[in-house]
Amino acid sequence: MGLRRADEAFAEQVRAAGATCEVLAVRLGRSSGLRRTMALTDVVEGLGARRAARGAQAGAYVYSSVTAALLQPPRAPAAVRFDGIAALNRPGIGGAWQRRRERSVLRSADLLLPWSEAAAEAARRAAGSGSGAMVVLPPPVSRPSGASRGRFDAVAYAANPDKRGLDLLLWAWGEAGPAGGRLAVGGLTRADAERWLRKLGVDEPPGVEWLGALEPDRWLSLVAGAGVFVNASRFEDWGIAQMEALSAGVPLVTVPTPGANAALPLARELAPDLVAGVRSSEALAGALRAGLALDGAARAAYAQAAGRLLEPYRESELRRRVAEEVLPRLLSNS
Repeated sequence: MGLRRADEAFAEQVRAAGATCEVLAVRLGRSSGLRRTMALTDVVEGLGARRAARGAQAGAYVYSSVTAALLQPPRAPAAVRFDGIAALNRPGIGGAWQRRRERSVLRSADLLLPWSEAAAEAARRAAGSGSGAMVVLPPPVSRPSGASRGRFDAVAYAANPDKRGLDLLLWAWGEAGPAGGRLAVGGLTRADAERWLRKLGVDEPPGVEWLGALEPDRWLSLVAGAGVFVNASRFEDWGIAQMEALSAGVPLVTVPTPGANAALPLARELAPDLVAGVRSSEALAGALRAGLALDGAARAAYAQAAGRLLEPYRESELRRRVAEEVLPRLLSNS
C-alpha cells in the first residue's frame, strides 16, 4: 500500500510541474502463485512490469523500483525510483541474479531517484564508476488531518509479520505494556496473526488488537492518537510507517533496524533513549518503557522537533525538486 501511494504521489508531482504522467499497474494474475522464493518473486514481478510497459509510448519512462526495471528492454530516457536495491535487500544466493543484473540497470539509467541518501550511496557502490545522474527524492510525508486521541497506548505495523519482527514486538509488549494497556497492530487481521503465531509457537500477550488493512486516513488518525509507535522490523528499505508516525509527532520506539532506514537517524536524534541499542526483545522492552513514560511536555517537544526534521519530506519541497531537478534532466533527453 505504501509503495502504491508513493507512485501516485510522484505522478501528481510530475503533473503539478506541467507534464503528463500515466501510472501503469502491474498485474500478475495466475503467475503470482509462483512467488515462492525471492529469486522467483523478482522474475515474476519483473516480467509483470515488462508486460505492463509493453507498447507504452512516452517522452520518458520511470520505473518505480529496481525490480520493475530488471527485465525491461532498453528505453530512453529512463529513470529508476527505488527505496532500496538488491545489493542491500537481496543477500545470499536467492538474490544473486538480481544483484548482477541491477548493476547494468543502475549504470544505463539516465536518472536515478533514490528515496534516501543511504539508498543513493548503496547505488553508487553497486554501480561503481558507471553510476549516472542522481536526485534523492523520497515520498512525501504528510501531516495527519486528525487524531483518534487516547484509543491506544501503542501502535505498530505488521503487514509482513516476519519482516516486521512481530514475535519480538509482542514479547516486548508483554514485558513493558502497562496493565490494561492496548496495542494496535495494523496491516494484519486476527485470523492471519493467529495462524502466524501458531506456526512460530508464540503466545499473544493481553491487550493486542488486530486492525487489518485500513484506509490511509483512518490509519494515520489512529497513529496520530497513539502514545507511541513501536517498530521491531528486521530490515527496512525506507520505513514509511515509521516516518508517518514521526510526521504525526508520535514518539518512535524502535530497534536499530538495518537497511536504507530513513527514520532511524531521525529517531536517534529526537530521543536516543527510545532507540534500543541492539535488536533484542529485552532492549526493545526497555525503550518501550521509556516511551510510555514520557509526560505531556516531553511529547510536545518531541512533536515540535520531529516537525522540523521532516520539512525536507513535505509535498511542497518535493514538488519543487521534481520541477527544478528531475524533469529538466529527464525530459531534456527525450
